[in-house]
Amino acid sequence: MKRLKSLKERWKATTPFFFKRIIYVSSIFSGVALAIHVALVAGNAVEPQWWQDIYPYLIGIPAGMAAVAKLTKE
Repeated sequence: MKRLKSLKERWKATTPFFFKRIIYVSSIFSGVALAIHVALVAGNAVEPQWWQDIYPYLIGIPAGMAAVAKLTKE
């Protein structure tokens, strides 16, 4: 229970500027990857194999970076 309280406190705390930039850049990176994927699916395009291989990483890694950066506090 103490860990959950600490996690909640960190989430609501002020994030340092450097980590705000990490959140911003990683969100843009994931958003662009998502937009490309949605455009390919909506256009009934055949996704290249390399895209299918890297797409989960283009979404997951920046999301993880943003979550960890959000948990930092001043």
